[in-house]
Amino acid sequence: MAYARFGDDSDVYLYQTEGGLFVCCACRLVDKSGGWYLVRTMPTIAEALEHLQEHRNAGHAVPQYSFDALRADTGD
Repeated sequence: MAYARFGDDSDVYLYQTEGGLFVCCACRLVDKSGGWYLVRTMPTIAEALEHLQEHRNAGHAVPQYSFDALRADTGD
């Protein structure tokens, strides 16, 4: 399931794998290697929420619905 996808309102692409890991694809917060952004993986919803906030703090566009959907999945 994707919580955010690249687009006009989003600079991030965050999804959950079938195994439960959260993946920030082509993450701008990870050092580039050979000109390509790398992925960042997080094992928990709490870490994924924290990571999205790091993107916002860096000035990247992150839609509010991404936070809302992650929080809804925690039951909070």
